Amino acid sequence: MGDIGASEPFETLRLRDGRKLGYLDVGARDGHVVFHFHGHGSSRLEGLILEEAAGRLGLRVIALDRPGVGQSDPKDGDRLLDWPADVAEAADQLGIARFAVQGMSAGGPYALACAQALGSRVTACSLISAVPPPEVARRSGPHVRRMLWWVAYRFPRYLRRRLMQFRPDGPPREDLVEQRMLRVAQWLGGEDLRLMQIAEMRAVLARTMMETARQSGAGNRAEIERLVKPWGFDIAAMTGPRVFVWHGDQDRIMPIGPARAMARRLRDSTATFYAGEGHFSVLVNRAYDMLAALRP
Repeated sequence: MGDIGASEPFETLRLRDGRKLGYLDVGARDGHVVFHFHGHGSSRLEGLILEEAAGRLGLRVIALDRPGVGQSDPKDGDRLLDWPADVAEAADQLGIARFAVQGMSAGGPYALACAQALGSRVTACSLISAVPPPEVARRSGPHVRRMLWWVAYRFPRYLRRRLMQFRPDGPPREDLVEQRMLRVAQWLGGEDLRLMQIAEMRAVLARTMMETARQSGAGNRAEIERLVKPWGFDIAAMTGPRVFVWHGDQDRIMPIGPARAMARRLRDSTATFYAGEGHFSVLVNRAYDMLAALRP
């Protein structure tokens, strides 16, 4: 795991429409590329968790900030299916012909969008503790969660008000972020709690989460509104690369039931469900195995 230190490492690309796209580049510079898409409320700094495993496997992991997050400029009217074009343009500028994609939590839908839209350029797609399609989330998993997805879909104005409370504008304080993480960790329990009790890991996750609000909370608020609506494609009809599903059976943020349902809907998927792993711990504890599956 990389050490963030006092600064937040990044490089930027300038896209054709003038927007800036921030990214973090770790691992072997000459290795097969894996584009990593961070979770909700996170940022490109999530890629630091993968640095050691990427180096050992000879892979190059490029973690991108999504529009309005971290070092990436916002995009008016941004849609889920706009993301593959940004990724393809980034790959072109970096001289990368083919690559794998990997999404953590809310990054999962963006990985699937790339697998659906970019054809043979994508060699494999990995979904880690991933957000399922809304029609799957509303029909599987705990009853309370199904109801939350239904309310978010049917009452967008209510969702917008709640998101403004949950993701307000303004930079958060690092000490308050860590305190909140510890409170959430008590609810998560299990392996997620153990990891967040490790000071180094908690500091990495806190910096990652602080970076998400560098500009404002608008990018993250818009993302939730985007993902609870129809995505614009049916995962059951996808004919792209093999998809790998990785999920912990103790995940309290994205319960395992919808993950199982999502894996069944995908035509060409390999699902691994880890006993005892939570939401964040899958990314941390299983990084080597998950990246190894993406080697050509």
